[in-house]
Amino acid sequence: MRSTGRLARLFTGLASAALASATLAVSATGAHAAGEVARLYAPKPPPGSAFVRVVDLSGTPGSFTFGDGPAAKAADGEVATLFRIVKGGVPLALARDGSPVTASLVPAADGFSTVVIPPGGAPAQIISDSTEGRNDLKAQLRFYNFVPGCAGAVVVVDGPTVFEDVATFGTRQRVINPIEASLSGRCGAAASPALKLPPLKAGDNFSLFLVETPAGLALKGQRDETEPYRSAN
Repeated sequence: MRSTGRLARLFTGLASAALASATLAVSATGAHAAGEVARLYAPKPPPGSAFVRVVDLSGTPGSFTFGDGPAAKAADGEVATLFRIVKGGVPLALARDGSPVTASLVPAADGFSTVVIPPGGAPAQIISDSTEGRNDLKAQLRFYNFVPGCAGAVVVVDGPTVFEDVATFGTRQRVINPIEASLSGRCGAAASPALKLPPLKAGDNFSLFLVETPAGLALKGQRDETEPYRSAN
């Protein structure tokens, strides 16, 4: 009888463990499905919207407002804000720390743009970020040269050239197979310290920025990300 009791308790315990495991699996599946549904039914921007981010080269960190939207600033260690969804084809009401950015900035509808705040109080510029040649089976690199008087380049350390002869405030993009590599920015004979690319997978977009710092030439990078759409913008 005691043996039978132990067997009964054993099977009861196994059944409880199996039920708990099944419950966790169902919960995990449900949470994943809920996340997929949330993304599927997230608010979509209307046709004619523009995707805009800001690169602030003034040397003094600031926050930016796009029209009546909330303030945004670049994350610590990064060069650009996230892309903000705004109305395209009309002048952008951009302000830095509450002061309007007075340059005429008209982001293209249904496109991506990068606004650059140059050092020394020079007028802001807007760069159109072409998506020509996009391939969702590969990763995309985009390079910006923000070094005055320089035809910028990017090379794989001890390897081939990735971008070359990019004018100041110019940009260029290319698709690549997802790889691990260390890159260096070049400006004439000057070279930046190496930047190791993070793991990139098919469909990822990554930006490279060649900038001047007090320590010299630097190549910085960050993933391209867009804020969730807010219908009040």
